[in-house]
Amino acid sequence: MKKILHILSLAAIAASLSACISVSEQNVEASKQISVMAAQATATCGQGNVDKVSTNSFTCKQNTGR
Repeated sequence: MKKILHILSLAAIAASLSACISVSEQNVEASKQISVMAAQATATCGQGNVDKVSTNSFTCKQNTGR
């Protein structure tokens, strides 16, 4: 019984560590996507004219002073 509990606890630790690595890789990928979209937003909207950037889109600030 003690050996089974030991094996189960080791399996739980291994599973929790693998979940942390998976989340970390997703965060790195999301950061890369944000960087790509930010560069595209700056090229399209112009420096200082970017309103919002996400992993898959961006918006430019509205020009209200005409």
